[in-house]
Amino acid sequence: MKRIFTRYTMASLFATALSQVALLVLFWAWEMDAMTATTIAFLVGSVPHFLLIRRWAWGNVGNEGRRAEIIAYIVVTAAGGALSIGITTVMDWLLEPLIDDRGWRSFGLVLTYLVSGAPVFLLKFFALDRVFRRKASHTPSAPTDSQDTDAATSTLQPHAA
Repeated sequence: MKRIFTRYTMASLFATALSQVALLVLFWAWEMDAMTATTIAFLVGSVPHFLLIRRWAWGNVGNEGRRAEIIAYIVVTAAGGALSIGITTVMDWLLEPLIDDRGWRSFGLVLTYLVSGAPVFLLKFFALDRVFRRKASHTPSAPTDSQDTDAATSTLQPHAA
């Protein structure tokens, strides 16, 4: 579990970095509105995040279970994304009359985006782990905890003749 969580965290940091760069470019340089820029930035990070966590964190390959993983990822990520997009949009609305400089407002939006994503980070991990691990636990190379326990117990107990 520790290895999976570490890899999930690293993939999340990478996806967040991609999203932040996209948000800065779209909002500051291209002067898009906050909702559009945040939505696109969110999507920019979501696709590589799914690919990384599926293959690298949980070690799932092939088509088996992919549909359930995609659906779970979309539902869980969309809920977190909607929260981040909504909070970032409201923050832009609050900052606009206070800060004229678009660069400083961009910084405020990036900070808001990061902070708004933090509360759902663990919830998202545990929700996705239930779906992604279910597939991984059915492969012979990834025995479940109960299989490990059963194997250890059977070697300690005498066999009936």
